[in-house]
Amino acid sequence: MTKRLIRFAKRLAAWEADHPIEELQRIEFRNRDGSPDLRPSVYELDVSHPALVQAYAEHAAAAEIDPPTTALAIDASNPARTSVPTPGSAKFSFIMEAHREVLLKDVDDLHAFILELSQDPSERRSTIRKAEILAYARARLEAGDPEWDAVSTSPKLKKWKLK
Repeated sequence: MTKRLIRFAKRLAAWEADHPIEELQRIEFRNRDGSPDLRPSVYELDVSHPALVQAYAEHAAAAEIDPPTTALAIDASNPARTSVPTPGSAKFSFIMEAHREVLLKDVDDLHAFILELSQDPSERRSTIRKAEILAYARARLEAGDPEWDAVSTSPKLKKWKLK
């Protein structure tokens, strides 16, 4: 299966409306200190739906965020762009190995990247329902997956109602 670079949106609503590039940057591509993120995170994944569900479930659990009703995966692949492997969360080996960062030169390059992600939404975007994410996590727990056992005790994942 073909591998693609997948970016998980922080907020689905940001991509549903016709927001200016600068607003998408502010919502989706900024560092903790508020500066533009010139090394946005992506995952190199098979584009099968099960791989997207697994990656998003692990991404959300590792970050200890409540999965949204609908998560958005955006194909960020562009052979002209450089991406480098960087360690993802050590909580899950799958996303740790798949994690990459796209290297952008400056804010103008970031805006061009955001514009690329905004184009061809029917081709670039896949949605993942919360029910799929929770079903995946519960199945991993039922299978005795040690990575999921380790994260399932986090108080921040109580909303997941995994146990």
